[in-house]
Amino acid sequence: MSEANSNLGSASHLGEGQEVRDSHFVYDYSRRRVPIPVVSYMAVADAAGQLPAGESPSKKALDILRDLIEPAVIAEEELDSEQMPRLIGEAFSKINTALLTQEGATGQTQVSLTMVIADERRAYIGHIGTTRVYLLHNERLYDLVPSLPVAEPEPVLPSGDEPTLFPVAGLPSETNPATAAGEPAQGPITAEVTVEPAATSVTPARGMFLGQSPEAIFGYNEVDIQKGDTVIVCSDGLWSTVAEAEIVENFLSAANVQRSASQLARIAFSRNPSDNATMAAWHYGSGEQLPMTAAGAARAARAEHSRATRNRAGEYLLIALLMLVLVGIFTVGFAFGWRITDTFRKPQKEAASRAHKAAVEADARKAAQQSQAQAKTQASQPAAQFPRTETITGQGVRMRASADPNANLVGLMKNGEQVSVLGEVKGVDSLTWSHVKGVVTSSGAGKEAEGYVRNDFLKK
Repeated sequence: MSEANSNLGSASHLGEGQEVRDSHFVYDYSRRRVPIPVVSYMAVADAAGQLPAGESPSKKALDILRDLIEPAVIAEEELDSEQMPRLIGEAFSKINTALLTQEGATGQTQVSLTMVIADERRAYIGHIGTTRVYLLHNERLYDLVPSLPVAEPEPVLPSGDEPTLFPVAGLPSETNPATAAGEPAQGPITAEVTVEPAATSVTPARGMFLGQSPEAIFGYNEVDIQKGDTVIVCSDGLWSTVAEAEIVENFLSAANVQRSASQLARIAFSRNPSDNATMAAWHYGSGEQLPMTAAGAARAARAEHSRATRNRAGEYLLIALLMLVLVGIFTVGFAFGWRITDTFRKPQKEAASRAHKAAVEADARKAAQQSQAQAKTQASQPAAQFPRTETITGQGVRMRASADPNANLVGLMKNGEQVSVLGEVKGVDSLTWSHVKGVVTSSGAGKEAEGYVRNDFLKK
């Protein structure tokens, strides 16, 4: 059950056999926008085995009970102590008849059922079988089960524990000052409700469980309640293994009713996993917490500290995530910033590229025009005659091994020295070079050699 409504709590376990034997429901009407007399309605049923159709007897019993009691009391302006015993007795009788008349039923079905319906002043209780109902009032636990000869198993308590049940002492009367003052009664009003069967020639047996015999003995009880009280209904799988002192301690120390119910169900399973156990509880209040012992307050403080720690951890995690996101954004920006910059500079780059291309094309056109002019000049001049004699102009003119300014040096030639020109070629520097033969100075000695000299160092 959700913990959203801290007034309610329920829990159960199926035991090792995983057999569905218990059923329960618990409702809180105190928060309705349209007020009604009823403020709570709850019940727990326990059964052995299944009906012939495979249906759980306890579930069937509670389905019938829920459909009978709730509509009847909601329609009333207030609950009446004189009418409630009859209403609950008739509902139990119809449940008993339905279980007996189930197709294939043999009268061996045994269903225990305890129900509680309450208004703002009193709780009205119907009971049969081995289930139990308690009232937690002012940190004391009261047993509200009617005093009937109901066969109940002896409780199996943990080793060393003794029952610490706080019984209700005495019955309310006109001389009871607590009752006269409108305060909670100091004891239950107990009534035996016997539902007579249809006329028959044989006196039927009186059953202690629903579905056991045509006539069953139902216990009825009612008690005054106040805000702050807690009503607890449980099956024998829980109250026979968990001491009353433990029930009190759990409800006074846990954060809410649901947490208490869950803890008690786990305790019952750990001590007797062979039997199933169910409990339902309702705290009479407007969502306020149950009164806490010192240990409970300490546990609540630890729980609050744990929640605060988790909240801080969540905040730190959120900050770390935000920092990671920012780092990622900056990283992406730096990684692709050049693309963004290139997008803005693209027009300028395209203009510069066009200008460079235009300059290259202009240089190419100019070179072509110069080549054409040189070709025309050469075509207009008569063909050169080789060999011919020309004179070196310049001191220390270099003779190269090829028509290349960076070619190997053959030797140096003096100004005014005559050479024999054997031919002309176009050098790697696009200038005209002459293939000459003459005397050069190399390593301090003169010798005759052949090589290439640029034409601007020759004079015809």
